[in-house]
Amino acid sequence: MHPSLHGLLNVSVDRGWICYEEINSALPDEFLTPEKIDELLCLVYALNVELIGEDLRMRRGWDQYFVPLQTNLKFKRDTPWKDSAEVLADEKENDDKNEIHLHEDDDLLDEGEAQAVIAEALAEASSRRIDDPIRMYLTQMGSISLLTREEEIRLAKKIESTRFVFRRFILESDYAARQAIEILELVHEGKLPFDRTMRISTAEENAKQKVASRIPVNVKTIKTLLAANEADWERCEDGGLEKKEREDVLQTMQSRRRKIATLLEECCLRTAKIQPLLRKLQSISKKFKQIERDMAYAKKHKSQVDPDDIIVMQEEMAGLRRLVLESPEQLEARLKRIAVVFEEYDQGKRDLSGGNLRLVVSIAKKYRNRGLPFLDIIQEGNTGLMRAVDKYEYRRGYKFSTYATWWIRQAITRAIADHARTIRVPVHMIETMSKLRGIQKRLLQDIGREPTLEEIAEVADMTIEETKRVMKISRHPISLDRPVGESEDSQFGDFIEDERQQAPSETATSEMLRSRINDVLKTLTYREREILKLRYGIGDGYTYTLEEVGRIFKVTRERVRQVESKAIRKLQHPVRRRRLSSFIDQHEEGEE
Repeated sequence: MHPSLHGLLNVSVDRGWICYEEINSALPDEFLTPEKIDELLCLVYALNVELIGEDLRMRRGWDQYFVPLQTNLKFKRDTPWKDSAEVLADEKENDDKNEIHLHEDDDLLDEGEAQAVIAEALAEASSRRIDDPIRMYLTQMGSISLLTREEEIRLAKKIESTRFVFRRFILESDYAARQAIEILELVHEGKLPFDRTMRISTAEENAKQKVASRIPVNVKTIKTLLAANEADWERCEDGGLEKKEREDVLQTMQSRRRKIATLLEECCLRTAKIQPLLRKLQSISKKFKQIERDMAYAKKHKSQVDPDDIIVMQEEMAGLRRLVLESPEQLEARLKRIAVVFEEYDQGKRDLSGGNLRLVVSIAKKYRNRGLPFLDIIQEGNTGLMRAVDKYEYRRGYKFSTYATWWIRQAITRAIADHARTIRVPVHMIETMSKLRGIQKRLLQDIGREPTLEEIAEVADMTIEETKRVMKISRHPISLDRPVGESEDSQFGDFIEDERQQAPSETATSEMLRSRINDVLKTLTYREREILKLRYGIGDGYTYTLEEVGRIFKVTRERVRQVESKAIRKLQHPVRRRRLSSFIDQHEEGEE
């Protein structure tokens, strides 16, 4: 164990908790490897020490108990960080030796240059109204202090360590591990693109081949461990074990889960592929709570509930426990731990990106007058900055501003290429466009309304297709923030229909349909109703496979299919169908 951890763990055992910031500050770079972090987590759990985030520590008022470690770095935030001159001097010397210059302008903006950039941008926006979005954005951004090199390293360490813990907490779930195996098998079979699914380090030689060869071996081992966990879970659920034996079995299952998470980490799944597994676990947790509410209602109103439905509820509860190999309380505790770690991870990303917003503005200023509004250019640059935060590797030696510059420029140039579409219009086409605009104005004065395309084409002695093509070329893009009217209280974007949102009438119809479907489903048995909800994602939007539903109700896939078909036939009965027929007619009219 690293010497700096001895004192920290002693204090943590006495008070019962340890903070992520303390771990990140105490550990040197060479200790931040998956194996070392895994060993540390196991040790923390063994000592019965709670691992908490910075926000939770602040809310509980534990600032006076925070350990002021020598390796803490000074960080201009609400939390008072200590500074160590010797550590900073050593890191600066190493940075100077190992710095990799990717661009001649790779230095961080110093305070004077950054203030000059903001002042110049604010001066340009000073003539606008006080609620000008650009001015408001620049004013708010000016209140965020710049990050030093040491602060960048500290935040990068925090992001790396919390991301690792976040991934492990999810992958230690048996259900999430099974889902991850399915993804890996699809990659191995070539049904999913390797590069878009796996995260491979470009610095390591033949990394792709190594990971590809590792997948089938690890998947086979993981399946064996999962099968052992399922067998042990059945032993625990049967109730034939003593309390001590049950605790030993659960401890063995947890040990296997850590091995499973380690094997999955070796396969290098992208975090973007792991995060959806968290949402599925949250959906199962909500299902647990819904069944518990139904069972509580059934217990309170026994005369109103069929006894067979109560039995099915109990079977479904036991089936969900078999699906995740955890009790509702254990799953809820896991989700709370994941939420705490994810908040720390997300906060680290926000701090690192927020401290470099001025870099985005300084780069965006060079791309003005390219066909996109300045605020849009800044926003595109911010998307590139967020990508840089996800992919930054501080151990390579170059500064974050150096790395982020390339991602910001790439995002801006791509956006300009996609949206600006700057095309040189020939002179003869400009003359034709001017001619058509003159005809359009003259017809507007003569007939008192906007002329149609056919009327313009007839006066211009041109075909309708040619007139349409010229009118399309003559269009100019306008900003959604453009004021409309003399009072300038409204903007052009307020009058544009949002096609992603439903109309109020459609929303009301959807709510009525949802209510009517729930009423019709209540005419089925509890088992039929629950199987349809799980198979078609009614309620939470997440669908379950035949195998997963069969595991929940402890029946075969074929039996699930039979119950599903029987339930659908019941819904097609004229009495039930009549209650939904009006919505079917409306849908057909909408398609016509």
